[in-house]
Amino acid sequence: MTKTKLFKKEYAKELLSVAKQDLEGAEILMNSSLKRQEITLFHLQQAIEKALKALLCWQEKPVPLVHSLAIILDKVDSADIPYEADLEELTQYATIRPYEEGVAVFTKDEIIHVFNVTKQVLKAVEKKIK
Repeated sequence: MTKTKLFKKEYAKELLSVAKQDLEGAEILMNSSLKRQEITLFHLQQAIEKALKALLCWQEKPVPLVHSLAIILDKVDSADIPYEADLEELTQYATIRPYEEGVAVFTKDEIIHVFNVTKQVLKAVEKKIK
C-alpha cells in the first residue's frame, strides 16, 4: 500500500514554484553540453511529479509519497491534466536512471518533446490552482 499525506492547501503554490524551478533547471541542462541527458529528464520528471502533487494539495486530496507518475496520475482527475500515455515512463529517471552512467541515448527532439509536455502539465496545474 502506498503511503499518502494530506498537506495544507496553501502548500500547493510553494510546490508548484519548486516544480517551475525544476523545469527551468532542465531547460538550462537541455541547452548545455551535458553528456548525460538523463539528468535533464530527471528534472523534467521531478517538475511533473511536483506539479501533480501540487494539484492534489490544492484539491485537498491525499498525496502519494512516491516518485511513480503512474501512481500519482491515478489520483488525479484526467480532465484536469492533459498528458500522454508515455508520461509514466519518465518515472525511471527519478528512480533507476540517475544511477546509471549514460546508458540511454536521446535525440535533441526527444528531449524537447518531453520538455514541451512538461510545460503543458505545469501550465494546466497553474490554471487549476490560481
